[in-house]
Amino acid sequence: MALIEDPLMALHACPHCHQPGVSSVAKVHSLFMKPAECRVCHRFCYLHYTHGLRAMIVWVIFSWMFIGIALYQNLWIYLIGTIPALLLAVDKFILTAPLRPLD
Repeated sequence: MALIEDPLMALHACPHCHQPGVSSVAKVHSLFMKPAECRVCHRFCYLHYTHGLRAMIVWVIFSWMFIGIALYQNLWIYLIGTIPALLLAVDKFILTAPLRPLD
């Protein structure tokens, strides 16, 4: 049986030790709440706010597009498209962004 890798539990490279030790959840939280701690070297790192700003801009543009389509077609099911738009923005602009050392 093959193991399925969970993207939420994927480990990202630490800027201090360059080893995979920062989880995806900790990486996303380091943008807004608190610094992420590396599991290998136990030092802290964070994401710069511009990565979150880019993700938010992309999400808003795609959401407006889906809202416009829903209003034009009068089919509110198109509003579900805002959820994949959010996931795309987080994946492309936050999870692939490099972490910065806090120290």
